[in-house]
Amino acid sequence: MTKPFLIIVTGRPGSGKTTFSQELGNRLFLPVISRDALKEGYVHTLQQKHSDLPSDTNKLVTDLFFQTILNLLENNVSLVAEAAFQHNIWEPCLEPHGKVADIYILICHIEPRRAKERYLKRGSDNPIREYFHGDKAVQDARAGKKMVIAEYEIPKLPYPTILIDTTDRYIPSIDEIKVIISGKLWSPGL
Repeated sequence: MTKPFLIIVTGRPGSGKTTFSQELGNRLFLPVISRDALKEGYVHTLQQKHSDLPSDTNKLVTDLFFQTILNLLENNVSLVAEAAFQHNIWEPCLEPHGKVADIYILICHIEPRRAKERYLKRGSDNPIREYFHGDKAVQDARAGKKMVIAEYEIPKLPYPTILIDTTDRYIPSIDEIKVIISGKLWSPGL
């Protein structure tokens, strides 16, 4: 029996994960599950800004993210999952997913300074985002504090991994990614 696909899109903040995963999902006709979108739904329900949320909110949302993905995979739904990868959290969470799905990891990669610029622009262009996510670095930038560019550890997991340059366009392109992953998701006529 054919397994469903789990295509994970990750990368540092500001690398273009959300935009890329949405375009990828649209082009491949796959649903996209975003950890940030789940958190936004949770915040809407609680009607509390990020700083007033219970201390276990991020763990709760991360657990829900992985449970949702696993439920879909166990019901033969292939999908794109998007979130900022935290190696120590994701590695054990992905173990049950690897038993029911073929996993591919796509890492959005961009020069750190460019990612910082995008991150700060996103926060300044959409101040309501702070309500949902906190975005401490954006708050610090508004206060004139220097934002430190954190190191990003590329995940090293036993799944095929593709580095996507998201600087100005996608390299490799989504069409090239389809070929790399294989024709398993697409019929020859598509």
